[in-house]
Amino acid sequence: MSDASIVDVPSREAIYRGFRDEGGDRFLGIRYAEPPVGALRFKAPVPVDNRGLVDATRFRFAPPQAVRRAPDWAPRGDGFETGEDCLNLNVFTPAADEARRPVIVHAFGGGFQSGAAQGSSLNEAEFVRRGDVVLVRPNMRVGALGFLYLGDAFGPEYATANRGMLDFIAALHWVHDNIAAFGGDPDNVTLVGMSSGAFTIAALFGVDGVADLYRRVWLMSGPASRIIAPETAIALTADFLARTGVTPGDETALRALPVETILATQDQVLATHLGERNAPGGRTFGIVLDGTSLQRHPLDGLASGRFRDHQIVTGWARDEARMWYAFGMMPEVTTRAALLASIARFGSPTAEASLAALEAENPALTFTQYEEVFLSRAIYRDPAIKTVTAHAEEGGTGFAYEFAWVSSFEGGRLGAAHGFDEPFVFGDLSRIPLAEGDEGAAELAIRMSGRLLSFARTGHPGWAPHSSHDHIELYP
Repeated sequence: MSDASIVDVPSREAIYRGFRDEGGDRFLGIRYAEPPVGALRFKAPVPVDNRGLVDATRFRFAPPQAVRRAPDWAPRGDGFETGEDCLNLNVFTPAADEARRPVIVHAFGGGFQSGAAQGSSLNEAEFVRRGDVVLVRPNMRVGALGFLYLGDAFGPEYATANRGMLDFIAALHWVHDNIAAFGGDPDNVTLVGMSSGAFTIAALFGVDGVADLYRRVWLMSGPASRIIAPETAIALTADFLARTGVTPGDETALRALPVETILATQDQVLATHLGERNAPGGRTFGIVLDGTSLQRHPLDGLASGRFRDHQIVTGWARDEARMWYAFGMMPEVTTRAALLASIARFGSPTAEASLAALEAENPALTFTQYEEVFLSRAIYRDPAIKTVTAHAEEGGTGFAYEFAWVSSFEGGRLGAAHGFDEPFVFGDLSRIPLAEGDEGAAELAIRMSGRLLSFARTGHPGWAPHSSHDHIELYP
C-alpha cells in the first residue's frame, strides 16, 4: 500500500474513498446492507443508506464460518477475518472513470457454509487490468445464518429462508445503482460463481424482479438444481433448534445464540457425508423453495422464457467427486448393494440399469470408483446439461464446457476435481501449487480466461452454443 494514493469517487449516493496504484483502483469493504445483527439477525437484508464520505480502504468481515486448515496443495490465499457484520463488497477497476466497462460480479463457493470475497488466490488487480473489466466481489451470509429456514417455527417475519441469496441480490442492486461511478456498465453485468456461489446465481432464475440486474451468467459446478424442499428444511431446522435449546417462537433466545454455538450446531445437523447431502432430500444448507424469496424452481423460471435474452455458460469438472474420496470425505463402497442404494438415492428408479451403463462404459472399476463417477455426473454434469438445454429450448443462448485438466500431484490421483477450473477461468495460477511448473496449465488459463472476458463483453465465449448439436467444449 506504500505506493498507493487515495482516490475519492462520488457515486449517486455517497463519496467512496479507495486506493489507486499502478494496478488500478480498488474500493474495499463497502457496506451494501445494514449489519444483520440484533433484531436483523436471521432476517432478509435491509438496504443501507450510505451518505457522505465512505471509507473503502480496507477489507471488512467475511461471514462467520468454521475456518479449517487447508492442505499444502490448496490455493494460497491471504486469509480473512469473520464476523456477523459481513454485508460488504469489494470493487476492483482499472480506473474509476466514465468508460462503462463490462462488470463481473463473483459469488464465492464453499458448500453454503464457508467462503469469502477476499483473501483468496485471485489477483483481482491483474485480472481487471488484463481484461479491462470491473470486478465486484460481495460477501454474503452462509450456513445457518444465511439459509436456516425459520418461517415454520417463527412466523412470517422469518419466512425468508434464503437470506444468503437475498444478500447477493442486495449487492446486485448496489452494483446497478453505483457501478457507473467506478468505470462499469450497469447494463452489462455478468455473474460468475463456483459451486454454492453458482447454485446461488442459478437460483435467481426462480426469483421475481431480478432479471434486469444482470445479462449473463457463468456457472462453475453449480447449475439450476440442488433446490431444497420446504419439508426437508423444516426437519433440519427442528433438529437445529432442539440441539441449541431454542423453543420455536422464542426470538430472544434465537438472537442470543453465540455465533460459536450456531457454527458448531450446523455441523451436527448435516447429513453424514457429501453424497447424502447433495442427494434429493439431503440434510444440508442451501437454496430452499420457500415460496417467499424463491417463487419457483429455477428450471421453471427458465421454461417461462423470461430469461430468453440472457446468456448462460454452464461448466463442470470431469471428476467432480474424486477429491471427496481422496481425502476421506466419503466412505468406501464395499458392496454392490450399497452402490445401488447410493444411485437410487438420486431418484433413479432403475439403479440397476444406471449401474449397468456405467459398467459398460468403464469396465473393471471398483464400487467406490463407480460411485464417484455417478455422483460427479448426477450432482454436477447432468443438471448442468439440463440447465443449458432448458434455456436453449426457450430460445435462449447457452454454452457448456467440461474441464478435464489433471495435475501431476501424487500421480494425478485428484483427477479433474471440483473447483479446479475456477483459477483457470480467472486466468491466475500464480498461487495454485497444483499447477506450478506446468506450462500447459498456464496456456490453458490464458485461453479460458479469455473466453470469460469475451463472454462478459459480447455474450459469446468463443465456442459453439449447446444447441448446435448439443456441443460441449472440452478443456484442455
